[in-house]
Amino acid sequence: MKKTVKRIGSLLLFVCVAFVCTMNVFAEEEKAPVVYDSGTGYKAEKITHPEKDVMTADGIVDYTGNGTMGVNLEDGQGDRGQNYSWGSIGYGDYMYIGTCYGAWTSTLQFMKMSLGRNYDDTVMKEALDTYYHGNMYTGEEDGVDALGILLKLNVKTGEVKILMSKESTGQNTIFRNAVEFKNKLYFCGAVNTIPCIYQVDPETDECKQVYAGMTLEEYMEAYQKGVSVGIRGMCVYKDKLIVSCINMNGAVICESENPTDQESFKIIATDEELFHYPAYNYCDSIYGGSIFDMTQYGESLYVSICTGKPENAVNENTMQSFGIVRGDVAKDGSWKWTSVVGDKEKDGAKYTFGIDPERTRSGAANLITFDGYLYIGEYNDEEIAVERMLFDNDFTFMNLNFEQPVNFYRMDENEDIELVVGDKDEMFPEGGLSGMGSGFGCNENQYIWKMVEYDGKLYVGTYDASSFLLPLDEYMNDENAAQEWKDKVDEYVEKLCSNYQGIPESAVTCGEYLDKATFGFDLYVTEDGIHFTKITDDGFGDPYNHGCRAFGITEEGLFVGTANPFYGTQVWKLSENEDSMEMEGEDVIQEDSEGENSQIGIIVGVFAAAALIFLLAVYKKRKQK
Repeated sequence: MKKTVKRIGSLLLFVCVAFVCTMNVFAEEEKAPVVYDSGTGYKAEKITHPEKDVMTADGIVDYTGNGTMGVNLEDGQGDRGQNYSWGSIGYGDYMYIGTCYGAWTSTLQFMKMSLGRNYDDTVMKEALDTYYHGNMYTGEEDGVDALGILLKLNVKTGEVKILMSKESTGQNTIFRNAVEFKNKLYFCGAVNTIPCIYQVDPETDECKQVYAGMTLEEYMEAYQKGVSVGIRGMCVYKDKLIVSCINMNGAVICESENPTDQESFKIIATDEELFHYPAYNYCDSIYGGSIFDMTQYGESLYVSICTGKPENAVNENTMQSFGIVRGDVAKDGSWKWTSVVGDKEKDGAKYTFGIDPERTRSGAANLITFDGYLYIGEYNDEEIAVERMLFDNDFTFMNLNFEQPVNFYRMDENEDIELVVGDKDEMFPEGGLSGMGSGFGCNENQYIWKMVEYDGKLYVGTYDASSFLLPLDEYMNDENAAQEWKDKVDEYVEKLCSNYQGIPESAVTCGEYLDKATFGFDLYVTEDGIHFTKITDDGFGDPYNHGCRAFGITEEGLFVGTANPFYGTQVWKLSENEDSMEMEGEDVIQEDSEGENSQIGIIVGVFAAAALIFLLAVYKKRKQK
């Protein structure tokens, strides 16, 4: 009897092990990371909250209430408020990310405090919740803000460590850009509202301020004057760190060979030396985008500048376009500045503001050097367009932007400029070298937002304005949109717009653009700077991913950080397959294999259950005997 019981016990153990293994198969399948297949030889694997699908809360970290955050929580739901991977850079196995917290709510506050767009906070939140069916992030449920953070993400393990935050260090970080210089990482932006540069030591995670454009007292004075402190331009030029900043006299550019403290930086360009181009007030283009981007090309430093101000506006719906200046260093170390794209008559610029006189929508430009050229990506002025839509029920500015999506240019060593991506016009009668029209053929592409060179290829990411306009698309184009919802939308537009008189013609035109749009950012790659392969045009399958905002080059490859003001930023690993057809075949095999595993699991499960029932019956029968 004991032997029988022992044998039955052994069999039961075997069955239990088989059953547990079966459950593990299912568990592993359930936790498989989300993968986006471009169908063009590239795939992206979601590494933040990898088991959670797109269009669900992410934000890299997890909100744990009362303004606090957790990391790598087993049941973490994500912090939707961490909207953008903003100032970001890869280093070793890590991606360092400065987030943008509450991008939309912060923008609204700027409109209210600096531009005089008065509104009731409660009404605005209710309106946005109605417009977007609760998909837009409008604040934490408990009413407490976690604010912006600096973190590092281990791209191999997914582990996260918060380096700066309101909770841990008492700081609200708004870093917009980052570079590596002499084995240290430098971030520029604002910390507790002060425009500044921070140094991060990746060996120790020590974070310290090395430069500030103004004191807190000076900031309070500047804020009253409408000065914007959101600095973003920085780069490495030869053996120096070059940074942009804002002080009480306006925009400046500084240099440092050994950036350790305030005294280690020297101002190399003032607002006057930059031809008074920088527009650094909230009422200006791009909310005072000022010194926008900088890079070394050849032996020179090229600087793109946001120049649009109310006093130089072309007309009511057109701000002045971007300028570009060149900086050259003399033997004595002094800098000489030359206008390349700007005022041709007054400053001797080779090209007019915005390069092409027919191009009037681009308030800024992003720069990168690749394959012997300086590439220039347009960046349309969306802030004014959004403000007028929201408070004036006027879509004219946005429609003009849609009519003129972004162009992509390149400049050679003689400062001759060619159109790479763009429509034909008088200046470029043959159109772009790529054969692709403006916006890569998509009207909704309003920024060439972030670019990176990796493994001999240039990657170009966009901002897609249609994602913000999902409610208008539903209202104008969705025949199944509930009338009750439309009535609520109309009710709130009466409340927010002082001159609301129904749907304007400009909204109808905007709806026509949206009807043809694919929602979500685009990402393209090129080996020669002319022929482009599309990796995605729908934000890796997420319409709420409205921007490709950050890249990180690590030991593990290339990573992409998204801008998502709805459910929070995501980070994806981008991989290239040698042969797209081979990849597709592998995917099919993988799917078949997964299907096989599922079938085997079911069979084993059924067998285990049957065997367990049989053995229990035998045991019971023998016991009765």
